[in-house]
Amino acid sequence: MLKKVQVLAVFLFFFFMLPIIAGLLPFPNNEKYEPPQVEEKQVVFASADVSTQEAPPTEMPIEVTPEEQETKSQSDVTPSVNSYDVLFVFTHSHETYKPFVKTEKGKVAVYDDQTNLLTMAKVMEDYFRLNGLNAKTLDVDVMSVMKQKGVTMASAYKTVRPYLSKELQQNSYDLVLDIHRDATAADKSTVIHNDVKYAKVAFVIGAENPNYKSNLSYANTLSQSLNKIVPNLSRGIIEKKGAGVDGVYNQDLSKSLLLIEIGGIDNTEDEVYRSIAVLAQAISKSLVNQQVAKNN
Repeated sequence: MLKKVQVLAVFLFFFFMLPIIAGLLPFPNNEKYEPPQVEEKQVVFASADVSTQEAPPTEMPIEVTPEEQETKSQSDVTPSVNSYDVLFVFTHSHETYKPFVKTEKGKVAVYDDQTNLLTMAKVMEDYFRLNGLNAKTLDVDVMSVMKQKGVTMASAYKTVRPYLSKELQQNSYDLVLDIHRDATAADKSTVIHNDVKYAKVAFVIGAENPNYKSNLSYANTLSQSLNKIVPNLSRGIIEKKGAGVDGVYNQDLSKSLLLIEIGGIDNTEDEVYRSIAVLAQAISKSLVNQQVAKNN
């Protein structure tokens, strides 16, 4: 009985090991499988002319219909409407705001030779560009020139005039803004809309210049547009004429030259910049769109 069990055990062991032994034998079907390597084929561009096979292929011209050509021209070129160019002028270049100077220098002042309207010009230009307007600042610190010449504030418009006149002769502008700061206090120079404070805006028109009607028309348009965006942001139009006032303010140099007062001595930098941003929007909506309509 024991002998039969031993024979059976040997038989089962041999039967179990047979596939393993067969796998180790050098039969043809036991070779390791290697996937075939795909040979990369070089792409060759054929030429119709055998003598010029070294030359690159020539693309066949594609016919374009007049309608397609017109569409392509409209999409590939710049708009036909000219850009809207604005010139900033700062006749009273050192006018500033009390909170602005206090933040920068720790003192309170309404005029300063380093922290003032002129130094704010770059940010103002940026706000205008964000609204699609090309803004440039007249490159002259008028009050520094006045100081060098030893003249009083009353000579400011006379001092800036040759610089402004030369610029307008050399370049064309759609709008010229002589930007000032009013002397009024916060209660009269600030408006609150949706819990946000803005520096109020006023337009001054010299009624004794040949461009009076044109200047007034521009000012009325902008004043109305400002109030549509932020109610009561504009204080309206202030006309100047008679004894003791300039009455011209260099507005005879351009039909679109406006003297604009933004805020008063107590307005903050943020309040002023908010109003500048709204002013840019108003110009874009009321003047630029009007120009586009006329050109079309």
